[in-house]
Amino acid sequence: MDQTRLHEIEARCTQESPPHCQAVCPFNLDVRAFMARMAEGRPAEARKILERHLPLPGILARICDHPCENVCLRLDLGGSLAIHALEHACACAVGTQSRPLPMPRKKFSLAVLGSGLAGLAAAWDLSRKGYPVTVFYQGDAQRILLKQYPALRPDGVDDPLADDWELLGRQKVMFNPAALNVDFLARTAAEFDGVLIDAGAAPNLAPAEDAPGGMDAVEGVNGVDARTLYWRDNICCAGWLSRTPTGHVHASASAQAGQGRRAAQTLERLVGKVSLTAAREKVQGPLHTPLDGIAPLARVEPSGPVYATEEAALEAGRCLQCQCLICVRECVYLQKYKGYPRVYARQIHNNASIVKGLHTANALVNGCALCGQCEELCPENFSMAELCLAAREDMVRRDFMPPSAHEFALEDMENASGPECALTLPDVALPEGACASWLFFPGCQLAASRGEQTAALYAFLRAALPYRDGESGVSLLLSCCGIPARWAGREALFKEHTAEIRKEWEALGRPRIMAACSSCLSALRLALPEARPVSVWEVLDGLPLPPEQAGGQAAGRAGAALPRVFSIHDPCTARWDAAWLEAVRSLARKCGARLEEPRLTGATTACCGYGGLVWCAQPGPARTMSEHRAAELPYPALASCIMCRDRLAAGGKECWHLLDLLFPAPDAGESAGRGSRRGPGLSARRANRAALRRRLLRDYLGENLPEPAPGALHVPSNLLARLEEKHILLSDVEEAVAGVEACGQHFENQENGHRLGSWRPRQVTFWVEYGRENGGLVLFDAWCHRMRVPGSGVPGGSDAGDGRDCCEQGGASA
Repeated sequence: MDQTRLHEIEARCTQESPPHCQAVCPFNLDVRAFMARMAEGRPAEARKILERHLPLPGILARICDHPCENVCLRLDLGGSLAIHALEHACACAVGTQSRPLPMPRKKFSLAVLGSGLAGLAAAWDLSRKGYPVTVFYQGDAQRILLKQYPALRPDGVDDPLADDWELLGRQKVMFNPAALNVDFLARTAAEFDGVLIDAGAAPNLAPAEDAPGGMDAVEGVNGVDARTLYWRDNICCAGWLSRTPTGHVHASASAQAGQGRRAAQTLERLVGKVSLTAAREKVQGPLHTPLDGIAPLARVEPSGPVYATEEAALEAGRCLQCQCLICVRECVYLQKYKGYPRVYARQIHNNASIVKGLHTANALVNGCALCGQCEELCPENFSMAELCLAAREDMVRRDFMPPSAHEFALEDMENASGPECALTLPDVALPEGACASWLFFPGCQLAASRGEQTAALYAFLRAALPYRDGESGVSLLLSCCGIPARWAGREALFKEHTAEIRKEWEALGRPRIMAACSSCLSALRLALPEARPVSVWEVLDGLPLPPEQAGGQAAGRAGAALPRVFSIHDPCTARWDAAWLEAVRSLARKCGARLEEPRLTGATTACCGYGGLVWCAQPGPARTMSEHRAAELPYPALASCIMCRDRLAAGGKECWHLLDLLFPAPDAGESAGRGSRRGPGLSARRANRAALRRRLLRDYLGENLPEPAPGALHVPSNLLARLEEKHILLSDVEEAVAGVEACGQHFENQENGHRLGSWRPRQVTFWVEYGRENGGLVLFDAWCHRMRVPGSGVPGGSDAGDGRDCCEQGGASA
């Protein structure tokens, strides 16, 4: 993405936007940091923050009319923070904490006509940047200031003007008396590079603040630009008195000093001959701060005229330290990288900009579950899913995405869609040449985890939607929908895969598709919209469910074993599918289940850690996602996505699938343990898909395919579970051991007789440690890596070859 697009994306995350109090402050005071230092009882550090942001900090701390308090989010939660009173207390508690740094003197000389608050604020800012500034005043230099702001008058103990006035002198600001009239203005404008008229101190020289952009009625000159405060030639104006809606005229310290700062910025641009308006203000959306659960807390009132240190700390402690982080609070992925979407957008952009070198943000790009929760939670709809998916597609297109990130998941997709597991099954009850109206697409993961229930569901659908008068009838397609390819950023592979599904769909007569997986449904709606894909739950909810098939059976045979209450868990890919969500709840209630909605549900549901292939690319964070979601569900969970169900159960959370209510186990004992039973491992999932295909071929087409022969290698179940965490399947180690044995190239441990060899059937090398026990082969351990080791297993130790790894031919790796 280019910089323009990056800034558009960044702007949707408002975490770096200032809080409301800072946004309305003319000086952009970091109120959060000031309050934090005051709450810590560190007024000296708080004073440094005032000095960093405010012109004339000692003066403004005493007379500011605090517009920030009107927008404080505590306003209706105990009263807004006493920001001005705390600034005053800070100024009284400690004196000036910083000194101006010596700056090289600039060649442009500037003049201020009038020693009011606007003129002095401008002189403060400009002199700190090295500009020679001369303030011309009429009468006493402090007269106008003391007249407009009586709180600045010395009281015998404190002289509020003293420190800041002294600092103006240290900053080389010159004060010269003069007769402030039109002739003097003309001479000054000719002698100086830039001039500021303080309208509060020299009202006869400045046009009215609301003078029109054309001609001023009094002076007969152009009006002042409201944004830049530029008037004409090299002259700016600032510091007008304010007027209330009732017509009362008064001096506003924040308005006058704020205008002085704005005019100083314009003068600097004016003498530098740059645009007065370009990139002047940073455009940011409002900071969104959630107030849910925040209790009211009354304002702490001072016991005297000024807050004591302890009182100030208590009052400052009421600050909410406003920030957004709405999405970060809920997403363990966003928490992992210690940032927020705006930061991540920059990191992903920088990662994509690297031509050579380490792409350090790959983990960030591949760690997102693409679930869309952040987009739903964000008031500005910032989507990390959209950003990360676009980054994956870009990296794949430019060959920067390591194949190892998603290779195992893509291999599993191909297996589920290959000849061993895929099946296109027309409705055998149809007359010859007729086509079913429906196509049931269970999805590869339901077939892998719940083969029996998938078969039972298909049988029920055929019975409930029989073929009559050329309508209805249900065919079936076992395959992966191709969503792993899309999640991996391999759009071309996704289109290629779904093109094959389209061919099968057209061969079946273009029936309407009903899917049992929300990820399948989203993929099919994207690739095959004319099939009008719908969830199987919507179809079931519109059918009568006979007692012996669903509700009555669940309430009778298995009802006693059902949890008293379920926490409903919605799949993230169905968060915006209202029909799916409603049908699932309706069916569950028909089966006698009592449902409780968790805190995050429906559109705000959290991912189980399967989405976006995060389970493959980053198994650790994926487990954390599962644990986080499980902790949010107070009761046993009820899921309508089989991967959600299996992942939650794998972490120890009791979780039932909707099919457990619709098609409960034959006996109550089996049904009782259904919610706690873990799903099958990776190897068993592949075997289960193949088994379901063989069963359906036997039941509907009368084809009896041979059952697979038992493997010759014994792998302890606890070892297999550990290996599958590394994405090493039973078939992989069986093939590796067979290959090593066939070629006879291996190492042998003379002490225990264990053999060690390697095998590279594809873009991964497997190492196996095995031996013989009781006449059979036993696996003791295995490893894998997705890189080529030079010289590994080449006969004679040479690196020469035909480009194929020696491991591909069963050689041992050295």
